[in-house]
Amino acid sequence: MKVAIRDDDTSYFTKPKDLQRAYDFLNEDDCVSLSVVPYTVPVHRDDVFPYGKEIGMGYYDIAENTELLEYLKKKYKQGKVDILLHGYSHEYQLSENKWLAEMKWKSSSQLKEEIPKGKRHLEKLLGMNISVFVAPNNSIDKKAISVLEDLQMNYSGIIGVRDRKVNLRYIYNFIIRWGFRIVKKVQYPGIMNYGKHKELNAYTIDNYERLIYEYHICKARKVPFVIYTHYWQLNTDEKAKKLIKQIYNYVIKDGAEIVPLSECFK
Repeated sequence: MKVAIRDDDTSYFTKPKDLQRAYDFLNEDDCVSLSVVPYTVPVHRDDVFPYGKEIGMGYYDIAENTELLEYLKKKYKQGKVDILLHGYSHEYQLSENKWLAEMKWKSSSQLKEEIPKGKRHLEKLLGMNISVFVAPNNSIDKKAISVLEDLQMNYSGIIGVRDRKVNLRYIYNFIIRWGFRIVKKVQYPGIMNYGKHKELNAYTIDNYERLIYEYHICKARKVPFVIYTHYWQLNTDEKAKKLIKQIYNYVIKDGAEIVPLSECFK
């Protein structure tokens, strides 16, 4: 049984010790899949401060954090981290009293410029190919998906409604995943093939009983089980850290293998 741990928001502000502290419970050979923001902003919406409240506004290039880059390159070579692309800047925009995530409010032309730029930037800095995209706030639509298809990238995240190009594959997948959700009361497990890209749901770490139920659904269907969280949350929220440790201990005891998320699409 394959299990992947996806951790979002690694960026210019991340220190290696932050990641080490968050995942100090893992076994030596386990891998964490890090969703990395190339040019992050410091504030997510007006109420989420993943890197602290005293940071000035602006865009912060991960290239300036050489300590983190060397750490990531070393751990990647050791097979202990996987690298995913997490948007471009993780910037939100307020529209009609609602905060819109980056992949939702940006125009098609802006996404066509920025997503490839962010991908090339990380790949050059880290010396690797990045094949999986994670949308900030797990929020994406067909504009951004079109760019991912051009880049031959797959997608990890929560799949919504009316957010993909409508074609026969979309209609088929829509029926399958929503039929499953109605019956089982959880997100559809397993890889969904949209022709030019693949998608795999990631499960929110918020309830132990539900997560174990979802894990066993994935196990029964012989598909990967992906959970996602944020290192900064694990370092500040004791309940969140306790919960992920409980899930981790359960799946390891059950014989699961912690794998890079990128491998789950193969």
